[in-house]
Amino acid sequence: MVGTTEDIRTAIVKSICENSKTFVVTLNASILLRSLHDAYYRNVINHAGFVIPDGSGIIWALRRNRNISSDRVTGIDTMLYLCRISKKYNWSVYLLGARPDVVEEAANRLIRSGVNVVGYHHGYFEANGPVEEIERLKPDLLFVGMGVPKQEEWIFKNYHLPFKLAMGVGGSFDVISGKKKRAPIVIQKMRLEWFYRWLQSPIKKRHIPFEILKYSFLVLRGKVR
Repeated sequence: MVGTTEDIRTAIVKSICENSKTFVVTLNASILLRSLHDAYYRNVINHAGFVIPDGSGIIWALRRNRNISSDRVTGIDTMLYLCRISKKYNWSVYLLGARPDVVEEAANRLIRSGVNVVGYHHGYFEANGPVEEIERLKPDLLFVGMGVPKQEEWIFKNYHLPFKLAMGVGGSFDVISGKKKRAPIVIQKMRLEWFYRWLQSPIKKRHIPFEILKYSFLVLRGKVR
């Protein structure tokens, strides 16, 4: 879905309010590149109810190759917005992913802000993880921060769980917990947030510069539309 931030958020909230089970994918260059060569992952993405333009590279490709303008609607901003309005609608929240200390601190900070976090679980588990707990708690909003492609594939595999919305949020728990800092606004406006994240974990994210080069080449060749 493309458009203004307000339009995209309104559509997502409307879907939740109508009890229409919603799977949100926050599309960036990494997700798009993987979907090009991974048929299973591409099928997972195609089953999402909302694919929103998270990355600045996606906005660039839309404008350059499709002549489509859209706001950039990031996963972390969407998650925080939904958490804020969850207090108005009395929605419950469950967090899944990241290290045990990170997800616990993220949950505690959201709870202190008034969000009804009914449960959380780290992302280092075998099999399907805390599916029984999620079935019991029936959270309205399920945020999964386990990275690409694991988070989207987990949601797809466990789509039967009783949630109203499930969304992959990458490293959002690290930022919410305070373990990592988000790029300053000026860096975001320069479309270099990916570079800022890479500087924080250059070894773990050593693939990112190569992905950016590959993605840029495909966009310029018109292969990404």
